This record gives sequence, structure tokens and C-alpha cells, in this order.
Amino acid sequence: MAAAVKEFWEVFATSGNPMLAFSDDGVFHDANPAACRFLRRSRQDIVGRDLRDLTAPSRAAELDEALEELLVDRHVMIRRWAFENGDGDEIEVKAVALPDVPEPGRHLGVVLTSGDGPPPPTNGRLSPRETEVAQLLARGLSGEAIARELFLSPETVRTHIRNAMEHVGARTRAHLVAVALRDGLIEV
Repeated sequence: MAAAVKEFWEVFATSGNPMLAFSDDGVFHDANPAACRFLRRSRQDIVGRDLRDLTAPSRAAELDEALEELLVDRHVMIRRWAFENGDGDEIEVKAVALPDVPEPGRHLGVVLTSGDGPPPPTNGRLSPRETEVAQLLARGLSGEAIARELFLSPETVRTHIRNAMEHVGARTRAHLVAVALRDGLIEV
């Protein structure tokens, strides 16, 4: 497990997608270089700060509800959000929050900066079924729920997950989702 968490942080650090990690108490505990560039803030200006400090005033009233949804339901959350960058400007984005990634009590926020268009081509790295399964994982479905959704056996779903993990070099399901999001292989 420690190796998978280490690999997660390597992906986090090198991803071109802005990624922020925060804890149950709503405090940022890491920001990757892409997030720092995007928000026009240094890592030191993000880490240790409350989510409220970087949330645009127009969204401040929604923050408690969003955190409760993420922490109570423990499901992937996708929503429009607005940050305040280092220049004081409000930045509207589409954001994905993954609960308990890379570990319980830590959560991953990914800022999708490419807009609402179609996902980039996969260049054959995942089969269409592997992509579909990875997208459902990213939406918070369990292997059993994916099997029901796609009318497959649980073992077939496990095979697709295992193959997808192998194709992208992931060691865990969470790592698969992080790499697939980073590389534009899936859209949530």
C-alpha cells in the first residue's frame, strides 16, 4: 500500500492538471505545481490554508454543503466551482473531488481546465470497455456496482480494471483514476 501511495504522489507532483489535496477538516495539505501556476499562488501560500481562503466569495456560501456532501456520502463530486487566484480574480472551473484519495481522510481535488468539450483521444491506451469501467470508478462506483450497471460479471469487471491498471502503470484503483484523469483518458 505504501508503494501505491508513493506512486500517487509522484503522479500528483508531475501532472499537468491542477491538483489540490485537502483533509477532512477542510485544510489544504498539498498543491501540485500546475495548481500553483493556475491559481497564481506559491505552494506555501496554499498549504495549511482553509478551503474558504481560496474559494471565491461568490461560492463561499456553498462550501459547507459541498464539504458535507463529499465527507458524508464519500462519493466522487463533480461541480462548477470558483477559486480566487493570487491576483484577487475569480476563476470559474469544473472541479472533481475524490474522497479518500490517496488515503482515508485525505481528498483529491482536480481542476479541469480544458472546458466541457469531448475528452482527448486515448491513443489506444485503454480499450473502450476499460475506459468505460475507469469512468465509472471515477464516479465512485464499486466493482459490484459497475458489474450491475454494465450487465457484466464481477470477475469480468475485475479483469477490465486489472488490464486498465496495467495499461497505465497503476497499482491501485485510485491510482488508475488519477492517471486516467491526468492523461485525459477518461472524463467524469
